[in-house]
Amino acid sequence: MQKETIGWIVCGGAAALLLAILLLVASATSSLPSGMTSWSAATTKLSSGEMMGHDGEYVLSDDVAMMNSAATSRMIGIVPPEMPPTAGATAAEADQKIIRTGFLSLTVESVADVSPKIIALATANGGYVQNTSVNEDLDGRHSGDVVIRVPSAKFDATVTAIKAFATVVNVETTSGQDVTEQYSDLEAQLRNAQAQEAQYLEILKKATTVEETLNVQQYLSGVRYQVESLQGQIKYVSNATSYSTITVSLSEKPGLRAPTKGFDIVSTIKEAAQALVAVVQNLGIALVWLVIVGGGIVVPVVLVAWGIVRIVRKTRNKKK
Repeated sequence: MQKETIGWIVCGGAAALLLAILLLVASATSSLPSGMTSWSAATTKLSSGEMMGHDGEYVLSDDVAMMNSAATSRMIGIVPPEMPPTAGATAAEADQKIIRTGFLSLTVESVADVSPKIIALATANGGYVQNTSVNEDLDGRHSGDVVIRVPSAKFDATVTAIKAFATVVNVETTSGQDVTEQYSDLEAQLRNAQAQEAQYLEILKKATTVEETLNVQQYLSGVRYQVESLQGQIKYVSNATSYSTITVSLSEKPGLRAPTKGFDIVSTIKEAAQALVAVVQNLGIALVWLVIVGGGIVVPVVLVAWGIVRIVRKTRNKKK
């Protein structure tokens, strides 16, 4: 009987102690700040792109989701989710963007006459000269290259007009590269980057501490670099599609013609004498090399051969 009474007392004491511990834990939890009790919720919301403000509310969720620069994220210590990819219009949905190029190899009566005509033609069609060069061969014939850029709408007409200057069209090639989808993708990326930049500027206005300001400025700097890079690529593609490049290689047809340079007998004699001196000098150098190098190789070989012959003769004489 006494043992049962003691057992009930022990069980009752243990139950009372457990109840006291539970009440103490509940009291301690209710006394914590609201920011501490909502740590799990805050962590969950931050992982989905939200940020806790100074008053305990979750704000700027879209702003944090925008922060998709991995390099800047590592510097700030936040790795935000990436923005979903934005595709540009397909080639069928957008205006065609085609880079056209042409090459002509022409034989003409006079390169000096045709080259300025090609330049004038490019200017008249709203284009410009990118490069030009003219060379003269030893026989007095000229050759050269002219590279022009004209509006794409006048590409075919310009090629036809240039061929009219030739006596023979040796080579004619034209090509076109469709960059419509590439151009549309660049435009879509630019719109996305500019939207991010605008939202970062709004975030910057809401920053209340130096740390927040510096963090947003780092993200803003990365987006600004992206915007400028995309604008440069779009400008390049737009220029390449707006103007077509035509390269013209010019050469004169062979034929008998009077030399264009004057004949100077004195200069010719001097050049011939100089060539003779160079030939004699080279022969002397070759002879010196032959005597020294050849002698150093031939003499030992001859001596060895002579010794072998003497030995063979002596051996034969003894046998006889």
